[in-house]
Amino acid sequence: MNQDLKKLIRLQTIDLAIQELRARIDKFPGISKALDEQLKAAQAGLEHAKEKAKDNQSNRKKLESEISSIESKISKYRDQMMAVKTNEEYRALQHEIEHAQNGIRKIEDEILNLMMEAESSQGDVKTAETRLKEDQLKVDRDRKQLTEVNKQDLSALEAYLKERKEIEPLISSDLLPHYERVRKHRGGIAVGPARNEVCEICQVRIRPQVFQEIRRNDQIIACDACQRILYYPDNLDHPFEVA
Repeated sequence: MNQDLKKLIRLQTIDLAIQELRARIDKFPGISKALDEQLKAAQAGLEHAKEKAKDNQSNRKKLESEISSIESKISKYRDQMMAVKTNEEYRALQHEIEHAQNGIRKIEDEILNLMMEAESSQGDVKTAETRLKEDQLKVDRDRKQLTEVNKQDLSALEAYLKERKEIEPLISSDLLPHYERVRKHRGGIAVGPARNEVCEICQVRIRPQVFQEIRRNDQIIACDACQRILYYPDNLDHPFEVA
């Protein structure tokens, strides 16, 4: 097998792996941030539920205070009724008392509604606490796994970059620029397999005579259409890692 071709196949495999690793590594900060946002959302949900329950309790206390104030007025009206001298004054005070008592009943209805809402609010707090706990466990688990994968990716990237640096000087000086030029303009792929008289990357047919030469893998042959260097994957020296 042509040694330059073998090295170019390996170089292509390395470059595709590097491309994939860098894509995953670049996504790491965004995924990590998304985990933070997920946890913040759960924490905000709990704070909102607690604040709602707190407001409910505060509103009930205000209404209870209003009832006490109205009851004090009613007590004063009754004291005044003992001192009135005319029926008109008596009826006026009695009207005020009835009006105040109606006000108390309305407030009591509001308090009852708030008490019913309070039960729901407490349930919301418990639900939010459970969700926060579950999200915390999930985020911790996902972050640990994500960090471990990122660590492995960084290590693999370093190894591939080192191997690439070692392979480059071993490739004929006239081939490497062609490889880099095609890789840059062809979506990162400059070396590709050919089967059944077709370039498997661009799907353009290859002349039968040229395909027979490609099958031997003993020379550098580029696709006339896409300029990628072609090889026949079923005639490699050994189970070689190929793109």
